[in-house]
Amino acid sequence: MADQDMNLVPYINDFANRSFRDLADQDYIAARMCHRTELDQQFLWNSLQAIEKYLKAILLYSRKGAKGLRHDLIKALAKVQDISDIQVRLPHDVVNFIKYLNRYGPNRYLVYPTHLRDRSLLELDKSVWYVRRYCYYMRGEIRQQDGTTFSRLEGEVQKVHHPEYEGNPHKYRIFGGYLERILDQNLPAAEHLIWKNFYFGRRRKRRIRSYRLRMSSVNPTHSLRPEVFPELDRLVDFPREVRTHFCRGAS
Repeated sequence: MADQDMNLVPYINDFANRSFRDLADQDYIAARMCHRTELDQQFLWNSLQAIEKYLKAILLYSRKGAKGLRHDLIKALAKVQDISDIQVRLPHDVVNFIKYLNRYGPNRYLVYPTHLRDRSLLELDKSVWYVRRYCYYMRGEIRQQDGTTFSRLEGEVQKVHHPEYEGNPHKYRIFGGYLERILDQNLPAAEHLIWKNFYFGRRRKRRIRSYRLRMSSVNPTHSLRPEVFPELDRLVDFPREVRTHFCRGAS
């Protein structure tokens, strides 16, 4: 950022905090509530929204553009992984779950078949923890008593990747984070955040009791009765790939 714009740094960070990270935290809790009440498509949509906003927040903290990404988690993740100096590390299963959300999360109008994976809530919790740990401003400088300065970045990256946190994920905290405030102040959403959660809570959970693995799947009307698609296509908008699929089938 140019020197003349340095006075804007706190405001850009505040925007990233409030409009992306805090709202992502709220989407995450909403997704957990939806899963608990078996609102499966709403769970997928809110999960996608949470990961999308976390990724965009990371881009903003590093002053990388988040424009034009829309709901494409794969593009957003690729841009985040291109930020070489924060060395984003995500386990393979987290990346796999992000791809799953990218496929099924946008299906708000049930325009193509969808399914809920049996471990989806556990996968969401893990994915949010691994992505969210990068969601704060790591840059800037620290001025020492002798007037010299040094970059915060290296120390912050070391903190993010410290193995102590992977073994005790509940100990990792983001200063000023919305999830942290929920836990510290025992706000009403705390119950829904810590329920069956290995990653966020006031103590480490080694086991979860009475957790029911649950799967579901739903097919839209035009998948069950393809002959109705031409008339539906006249009345409502469908994604291009859906129209291509059914028009090819008709021909």
